[in-house]
Amino acid sequence: MANPDLREIPSVSAVLEHPRLAAAVAGEQRGWMTCLIQQEIAALRRRLQEKDVPAAATTREALLDEVVARTLAARAELLGPSWRRVINGTGVVVHTNLGRSLYPELAAEWAGRVARHGVDLEFDLQTGQRGHRGRKVERKVALLTGAEDALVVNNNAAAVWLAVRTCAGRGRVILSRGEAVAIGGSFRMHEILQETGCELVEVGTTNRTDLSDYRDALTPGAVVLKVHRSNFEVVGFTEEVILSELAELCQPGGHPLIYDAGSGALFPFAELGLPQEPTLAEDLAAGPDLVTCSGDKLLGGCQAGIVLGRADLIERMRDFPLRRALRVDKTTLAALDAVFSLYLEAEGPAAVPTLAQIARAPAELARDAMQLLEALAEEAPAGWRGAVVEGESSVGGGSFSSASLPTHLLQWSGPKEALEICHARLRQGDPALVTRMNQEGLAVDLRTINPEELPLVIDAFLRVWREM
Repeated sequence: MANPDLREIPSVSAVLEHPRLAAAVAGEQRGWMTCLIQQEIAALRRRLQEKDVPAAATTREALLDEVVARTLAARAELLGPSWRRVINGTGVVVHTNLGRSLYPELAAEWAGRVARHGVDLEFDLQTGQRGHRGRKVERKVALLTGAEDALVVNNNAAAVWLAVRTCAGRGRVILSRGEAVAIGGSFRMHEILQETGCELVEVGTTNRTDLSDYRDALTPGAVVLKVHRSNFEVVGFTEEVILSELAELCQPGGHPLIYDAGSGALFPFAELGLPQEPTLAEDLAAGPDLVTCSGDKLLGGCQAGIVLGRADLIERMRDFPLRRALRVDKTTLAALDAVFSLYLEAEGPAAVPTLAQIARAPAELARDAMQLLEALAEEAPAGWRGAVVEGESSVGGGSFSSASLPTHLLQWSGPKEALEICHARLRQGDPALVTRMNQEGLAVDLRTINPEELPLVIDAFLRVWREM
């Protein structure tokens, strides 16, 4: 096709004056709608230059109609929610890309309540004076773990940064080379520590660090940091210093010991068939001065960083000038408040969705998978075959990296290209359904699909199959 005449592209003013856009560009909307129109015209120019527009659609009138239609579609998408609901059929319980832990119902209720109404966030109703926003929530987690005090910030990276910066000043921080971990995305532990302005001293080797490595690096005022390697495992010829031994080394010289517990656990996961993982209470009992963790992983709450430990160090962290930049809003505190209350009431795994999904029994998952198969089998495309098979789920979120959970999958086999098309189109629905592809075909892991979501899963498959 010959390169079309770019002079046929409509002007911004022509689009603004189009009758179909009259209501959309009225009043104060006109400014940002003009920007949106400019973006759509620029996109049209690129398509024309790339010869991605049929010749019959390159008349001035046709191009004007196209820009108007695309502008209205872009406006509708822009005014809607920025995120789409996703049904998690991957079997990864704490899925970072899907928002990690689901809120317990109580957490969603309490967060919604404080979002809709004024609350005594930083106001002491008895004295009429200003109060500290997180005190009641932080007291709950301190009681749960046996800590002297606690502090909530916006994530665990911030918690580690603030703990190190407060305790070390601009001094020395000692870290095992085998614990200079990458903590997700492009964030690396040693890079975060460098941003504190402290001198980072890595000791030992990747696979072996002993007590003498730490002892030889200790200087007056030095801080020791230990990091839980939650998202990988080193095996073979290895050695590391356990937390209690480090505490015994640090205490006589007054060297603060900070432990980054990573995911954080308030529940004994060995009861759910996973490897023994110390709880936060057990971590604190081992003797570190401060323990940090995430709020939205094994704990089963929302994104937050939690610091537990010595009251004097926590108070210094509260008074640190940059602490304000790391604080959380009222809805985060309300959600955490509810999660901690559920743990205090010892409601068990059923009350916290992350724990509930981990605890789901294989027999229950097999029942749901069979129900799904029975609803879909007769509607499957020609050449497709469905079966309920055993499989493995994972906890996710950088937790229990070497452990798996027995599960049951609804496994579809058939023409490879058709399976891949279905896999992609399921992600494009509303709600989206994220499944997984393996050598056997397309699989849906029932562990991370709540029973009340099964009708939505059925509808998603039927919609995609009708369009194929």
